[in-house]
Formats: sequence, C-alpha cells, structure tokens
Amino acid sequence: MKRLIIICMLVAAIGSVFAERKALVIANSMYGKVLVNSAIADADSMEAALRTLEFSVLRHNNLRLSSITAAVDSFAQGISSSDEVVVYYSGHGTNASGVNYIVPSGVDLGNTQVYSKTAYSLSTLAQKLKLAKRSLIILEASRSWGLSGSKAVSKPFVAMIPVSAKQVIVSAAQPSSVVQLSLGTHSTFTQSLIERISTSEEGFNSIFPLVVSDVMARTGKLQQPWATGAFDGDFYFITTEMKLRWRNNYFEQGVDGGGSLSW
Repeated sequence: MKRLIIICMLVAAIGSVFAERKALVIANSMYGKVLVNSAIADADSMEAALRTLEFSVLRHNNLRLSSITAAVDSFAQGISSSDEVVVYYSGHGTNASGVNYIVPSGVDLGNTQVYSKTAYSLSTLAQKLKLAKRSLIILEASRSWGLSGSKAVSKPFVAMIPVSAKQVIVSAAQPSSVVQLSLGTHSTFTQSLIERISTSEEGFNSIFPLVVSDVMARTGKLQQPWATGAFDGDFYFITTEMKLRWRNNYFEQGVDGGGSLSW
C-alpha cells in the first residue's frame, strides 16, 4: 500500500512538471475600410500580461480564414491533457443562424456573407481545445459593425456553450448585445480583465464577477461581460508556485529602505 501511494505521488509530480500554461492571442483589425482601432493594442496588452503570468504565447495579427484555421490547428496540436490554455481574440465576430463566428481580416463587413464559408466557427475552436485540463476562450469581438452612417448591421454573438466543465467561454458583452465604444486606446473589458488577472490571487470564478462590475461601472451599465460555464476546480492566473518564486526573488534582490510584499 505504501509503495502504491509513493508511485501515485511520483506520477502526480511528473505530471505537474510537464504541465504547461499556453496561450493563443489573435487580433484582427483590418476589414477593408472598416478598422477596429483597439484590437492590436488590446492584444498587445493581453500578450504582455499572459507572458508575465508565465504563459507561453503564440501571437498573430490580421489573419485570413486559412491562417486562422492553421493557427488554431497548430496551437491545438501542442495541447496535452495536463495543460491550461487561454485563447484571446480581438476583432470582429458575428452569429449566423445561431452559430457564432470569428470574422477573418479582410472580410467586407458591409456585404452579405455565407459565414460558414468565410468565417471561423467558435464551436470548432471550443472543440479544438477540449483535450486541455482547462481552457478559457476570451472574445473581445461582439462589436457594432461598419463606418458611421453605413448600412452594416450589428450581429452580436448569441449564447455559447462550452464543450465540458473544463472550459469557460467569455464575451466582452452579454448575448445579443454589442461592445460599447471606448474613448481610450484599449477596450473597457480587456483593460479591466487584465487588471484583475494580473493582481488577484483568486481563481477565475471569483475574478470574473469583479470584471463585470468594473465594466458596468465604466460604461454606465451599458455593457455587461458574459461568461458561459464555470471551471470545475477553477483557473488560477497567479499560482501558488508563482507567488513563491516572486517572493523568493524579492528577498534575493533585497529592498533598500524596507517595503512590502505584493504576494
């Protein structure tokens, strides 16, 4: 019995050694004459935050449909059952006949589309990530379309369903609602989310309601972020191991004149 316990402990230890934190960050900002001004800046900030939080990050800008497919497939092939993964997308998204899609760069938003042929299905993305121990899909994409005065129609996301209890899908706005325009260089939701994941020791299930409160306060209750699913066991951006390393680095470097620890 004792030997069995030791073997189980060794297996768990080996599994934790090979477990990784991986992220895919995509920003699409160019849609002909329609530009998503904050998409690149939002993705830049998210990439930087995730790298600081010790994720290995793959980053892409302005992808056509074939490139989105290739990027997701390549990312998915590197996922193991012990990995925690994040996919962040900023750009345009839509729904067609109740199916949500990422809209590739270069698509003319003002023209009628057969999105099953010209865009990337979010249900496909969710399925590609199902092997991961936990996966989080973050969508800064339910935006109003078109130039001022154009006839382009807003088609925000509808409710999304994760593939399992190991996955949560997050949108910057609730189903059938659009993201409010931000006066700054960054979107309100992405800015709030980065602030929270970069400073909180709580898991995502606890962090997200705070993000919702932040965004609603900053937009005068016009925008409410939405999450579908809740992690079984939760998803921690700042792990115990990270806090210990940061604390050790703090003491090794020393602080002149005193100070206080963040973790």
